[in-house]
Amino acid sequence: MTDRPRRRSVLSIVLGAAVLAVGVGGLWYWNRPPQGIEVPQSACWSAFTQEDLTALTDNGYKTIASEDKPVGDADYLSAPSCVVVERKLDDTSDRGHRLASIRVFWQDEAFHQAKTKAEAGGWESIRPAPLDVGPDVQGWLFHEGTVQLMLRCDLPTDKDRDLVSPYREITITGDRAASGTPVTKVHQIRIDAALRTAKELVRAQGCTNKPQLAERPPAAPF
Repeated sequence: MTDRPRRRSVLSIVLGAAVLAVGVGGLWYWNRPPQGIEVPQSACWSAFTQEDLTALTDNGYKTIASEDKPVGDADYLSAPSCVVVERKLDDTSDRGHRLASIRVFWQDEAFHQAKTKAEAGGWESIRPAPLDVGPDVQGWLFHEGTVQLMLRCDLPTDKDRDLVSPYREITITGDRAASGTPVTKVHQIRIDAALRTAKELVRAQGCTNKPQLAERPPAAPF
C-alpha cells in the first residue's frame, strides 16, 4: 500500500520535468534568432551577383545595397559609389556591417604616374599583387583585401574636362564577410566585381579610346 503514493510522487516528478522541458524547449524555439539568408539578385550595377552576396552573408542575416548614382555618370565632381551592408533578418534599423563598397574616382595623369610608381616599389612584403585584367588596365590586390583598377577613359564630349582627369580609379573593399567564407574567396569576389564594374563603366560612359579588358577575371593570388 505504501508503494502507490511513492509511485504517484515519482510519476508526478517525471511528468513535471517533461512539461518543464517542453516549455523551455518551446520558449527557445519561439525566441531563437531567425535562420536563413536574404540577398538581392544583384547589387552595385550588377557588379555583385546573387551567388557573390550569398557567399558574403552570414546565416541569419540579409544584405542591402545602396547606390548613390549610376557608374556611367560622367560627373567627376561626384564619384559613383555603392555600399552593401549586412543586417540581422529581424533588424529594422539602418545600421549594419559593411560587406563591400565600390567607389569610382576621376584621376589625372600626375596621379596615374605616381600611383604606378608607388605600387611597383616599396617593400616586397607589403607590395600589392598585380592583377592581369587586360592590356589597357592596371590592377592590384592589396594584402588587407582592397582591390583597385585603373584605366583611361576618353569621353566623346567635353574634352577639356576629360583631358584634366582622363583616368578612372575603381576601388573595392569591405569590413567583413561571412565567417565560413575563405579569405581567398572573398578576394576573388572583389576582383570579379571590379572587372564587371570596369566593363560597365566603359560601356556606360562610352570611352572613345575603347580600353581592352580581360574577358575573364584573374584568379586571386591569395
